[in-house]
Amino acid sequence: MEPATTKEQKPEFVSVASRVHSIECSKAFSQLNAKERAYAYYFTRASWEGAKICYFQRSYEAPAFFYLFQKIFISQSIAELKTLATGDALKFSDAEWTQLIVYIAAFFQNCGNYKSFGDTKFVPEVSKEKFVAWIRATKAYSLESARFEEILDSALLEIYEHRPPYYEIAFSDNGGASSYYSYNISSEDAEFIKQFLQEINISPLNTRVIKINPKYYNILFCSQQSVVKKFDYKGVTIELIYGDFAPFMTKVVENLKLCGNFAANEHQKNMIQKYVEHFESGDVNLHKDSQRHWIKDKGPVVETNIGFIEVYLDPAKVRAEFEGFVAAVDKEATKKLSDLVANAETLIANLTWPKEFEIDTFSKPDFTSLEVITFACSGTPIGINLPNYDDITKNEGFKNVNLGNAYGKPKKEYIQYVDPAEIDLFVKYSNDALFLIVALHELLGHGTGKLFVKDKDGKYNFDQENLKHPLTGEKITNCYNHNETWGSRFGELASGYEECRADGVALYLSCFDKAMEILFPGREAEWDDIRYIGWYEIIIGGIKGLSHYIKDSKKWGQAHVLASYALLQVCIQAGNGFVTIKETTKDGKPYLVATLDKSQITTTGKKAVGDFLRVTNYHNLFGLLCLSWASFSFL
Repeated sequence: MEPATTKEQKPEFVSVASRVHSIECSKAFSQLNAKERAYAYYFTRASWEGAKICYFQRSYEAPAFFYLFQKIFISQSIAELKTLATGDALKFSDAEWTQLIVYIAAFFQNCGNYKSFGDTKFVPEVSKEKFVAWIRATKAYSLESARFEEILDSALLEIYEHRPPYYEIAFSDNGGASSYYSYNISSEDAEFIKQFLQEINISPLNTRVIKINPKYYNILFCSQQSVVKKFDYKGVTIELIYGDFAPFMTKVVENLKLCGNFAANEHQKNMIQKYVEHFESGDVNLHKDSQRHWIKDKGPVVETNIGFIEVYLDPAKVRAEFEGFVAAVDKEATKKLSDLVANAETLIANLTWPKEFEIDTFSKPDFTSLEVITFACSGTPIGINLPNYDDITKNEGFKNVNLGNAYGKPKKEYIQYVDPAEIDLFVKYSNDALFLIVALHELLGHGTGKLFVKDKDGKYNFDQENLKHPLTGEKITNCYNHNETWGSRFGELASGYEECRADGVALYLSCFDKAMEILFPGREAEWDDIRYIGWYEIIIGGIKGLSHYIKDSKKWGQAHVLASYALLQVCIQAGNGFVTIKETTKDGKPYLVATLDKSQITTTGKKAVGDFLRVTNYHNLFGLLCLSWASFSFL
């Protein structure tokens, strides 16, 4: 299968066949009492106010067209806008109207014109001329024609242009663009700023970087309050400017304060207070404090989180996208996940590394299955493991969240790369298989493994004298320094590496009946089928992931698909015909079909993934790049 791009970049259109998955939450919300609904409402308002930042984090042009589209759809209904488009003046065909509306829907879903899952641009299928003519015919345009013309004049090129550097999210020296950074910042510049922030012990999570000239940089911190601090560092002047997105933060803070009036307990009150202080000041340490209260709030009826969380869309993988979510508990599924937590240490003992390389005491987290009410961000995941602060998760605890109503139900006609003889089975067990993989991935994938660290006083959190490197038998000489994180050490590969480790743990532990017994009690006759489809999901995910691989820059556009591709290669290289990829045709076009030998999952598959986990996990713990992993990073 051809990767996403070749030297002659081709635009990616949003297909008119794009599928919309409706996330139903009315039942969950109806079960909340008045106080819980008020808490959910104000947290939702805070989340969506902050999520406007995502457009600024996506591209130069995204905020302008967000404004334009919002004005259009506030001023007229969908029906009126369709009548306008298909009428005698503009003469849109039904297909062209669908192309236009699908593009705008995708723009809102991704918080801009780059895919949040894939890092590449998508452009409208409808012609530029008709796109502009429709905008100019709207009621909103008649009310704000000067503002709309300013937007069209300054940013229309970027909406339709797909050649480098407009095609992908990347540093300028790697042929792309990123609105976390000014256009003149290279990967080398970003590394220089990262080292500076590490030295002064300030997190870059909620920042953007502007290069005024080679000797002058501004680092913008998201906060309600405005403060400027100036530093001289290695002959370069660096200003820390607080107050970025202050108008949005004012609204976030206002709604969080109202939310706090309906908190269910002291942990929630303290959590909300720390959120408020963080968004006011921009101090990430205050957000870390909020997460300390969050992990202590066990089993809330309404689960929430907010802030700069995931770093997937930053080319340097240190700056995070804003997100906020609100969800209500699914009690039946949560009972199974609580049982999984209770038995976690028994399952962890089956992993492929000695106990010395596991956290000293497994801090049993809260693990709930939720029905999403709000997910204010550029995409809704199906599972979450938070917080993303290594020192908290390893020393104080974490929470896992399964987002059950975000799964969706696959339709036969949309399933790709699966053996035709297995499609009915795939449809039947897809949701069960996802529940299996997500549960093990979040709790025991992200939740296991001890990072070896030397603190600021030079003390090690492991027996540096007597513990030997398990692969070499030598003394362990590499570990994390106190001011280093997983992301800062591994850079662009960090997210993909960790997602691969988590998926690998999920596949490996699914081979043990204890996990199946906990998650699917009373369904013993179906365990093999559920496990089989769980492995199959990862295998075909590796093939689908090729569409996110950018050949020219040798870059994977999304961490999870990179993980699936690596595990696909592991399973192919296991041999014995365990996984095979066959070339065929579909509708007269080249096509691939993956077959997975169900009978070898707990033998060939388990051994191959276990061996792979052993090597990658040791390098993870010591902060070393694993060459066997890196070999899967490029085609």
